[in-house]
Amino acid sequence: MNKYHQIEISKNKKRVLNSISHKTVDKISLMYRAVPKMSARLLKYFLLDPDLNKSWKDLQEVLKIDVFSSGNGLGKFTKYFPEYIGKNPANKTDRSMFYAWGIYFLESNVNDAGIYLDNNDFAKLESIYEIKKYPAPKPEDFDFEVDTMKLDMNLKKDCFLGTGYLVNIFMISLYLRGIQKLMIELLTNKKLAKYYIDPIGGFAYEFTKTILGKIGKEIDFFSLWDDFAMQTGLMIPYDVFKYFYFPWYKKIFSLAKQYNLITYFHICGNVNGVIPDLIDMGVDILDPIQTSAKDMDLEHLKNRYGKNICFHGGIDVQHMLPFGKVKDIKGYVDKTLSLFNNEGGLILGPSHEITSDTPLENILAVYRPDLL
Repeated sequence: MNKYHQIEISKNKKRVLNSISHKTVDKISLMYRAVPKMSARLLKYFLLDPDLNKSWKDLQEVLKIDVFSSGNGLGKFTKYFPEYIGKNPANKTDRSMFYAWGIYFLESNVNDAGIYLDNNDFAKLESIYEIKKYPAPKPEDFDFEVDTMKLDMNLKKDCFLGTGYLVNIFMISLYLRGIQKLMIELLTNKKLAKYYIDPIGGFAYEFTKTILGKIGKEIDFFSLWDDFAMQTGLMIPYDVFKYFYFPWYKKIFSLAKQYNLITYFHICGNVNGVIPDLIDMGVDILDPIQTSAKDMDLEHLKNRYGKNICFHGGIDVQHMLPFGKVKDIKGYVDKTLSLFNNEGGLILGPSHEITSDTPLENILAVYRPDLL
C-alpha cells in the first residue's frame, strides 16, 4: 500500500485501505452495488440525476458508503479496459469482453441478469489439430493506449481505479467448450483440456502484462472473477483446480503485485476449499462472501482466515435483502459490525448486485437507518 504515501486521499479511501491492510479503522467500511434498475429507484428516491453515469458519486455520498463496487472490483465506474479492435463482432453490453473469444452475452428483459451463450463452434472441435486452428484473440486485437481507456486521475483521491479483464480462465474454458465437455475432459482427457486451457491462461497473462504496462503505476486494484464453486463446494475437484487453473492465477496475480496493486478475487459459492490457495497467491480481497452458501458465514471466515485476507460483501441478496424485515436486516448489520469491531478486514455490502425487486426500506436499513 506504500504507493499512497505521497497522494492526498479522502478519509473514505483511507478507511478502505486500512480495512484491506487489517489496520484499525474508525468504523467498518461500507460498499454498495446493484443492478441498474435498483440504482435508478434510489436515484429517484433521493431526487438525484436519473443518469447513473453522471450521478453515481452523488448516490455514493447520500448512501454514506466508502466504495461504489461492482460484481468484479472496487470501482464500478473506475475500472478501465482497452478498446477491442479485433475481427469478432463486439457486444458493448458485455463489459467482460468475452466476445473476443467468440462468446456472446444475451441480455434478458425478464429479470436483472443476462446469460452467456456457449461457443458451439469450439465445442464441436474434436482434435488438438482442430483446436490449434481456432482463431484465439491476441493482445494486438486491443488498443491499450491510455487515451482510449479514458483514465480519469481526478477520481484517484476518493475512488479506487483498477482493471482486470479477460482473465476468467475457467469461465472462458467453460463457455468455449460447453460445461459437459469441459467437465468430462478435465477428468478423462487432460491432455486435450490442457491444450485449450493453457492458451487461455497464456492470453490472460499477456493481456494483463500489456495493460498493466500501460496503467499499472496509476491504478489501485486488479480484479479477477471466475466462478468455479457452487453453494456446497467447488464445481471441480480440488486437484483439477490446482493442476489446470491455479498456476495461471498465481502468475497473473504476481504481475499485479509487481505494481503493488490491491488484488481482488470474485468467486461465488462455498470457496473454503481454495481460500488458503488464494492467500498463497497473494489475493488481498475475497468477494462476494455469499453467506447463503455452506460455511460462508462471516464469523466462520473471520475465525479461520480473517488475519490473512479482507472480505468484501457478506449481506445476503438471495433471501435477506429482498424478503427480510427491516429489524432483522439492521440486526444482522449491527452484529456484523460488532464482530469485526474496529479491526479492519471487512468491506461490508451486498454479496451480489442488489436486485430491482428489493424493498427500498431494506436498502436504507443497511446504509441509512436514520431515514427509517
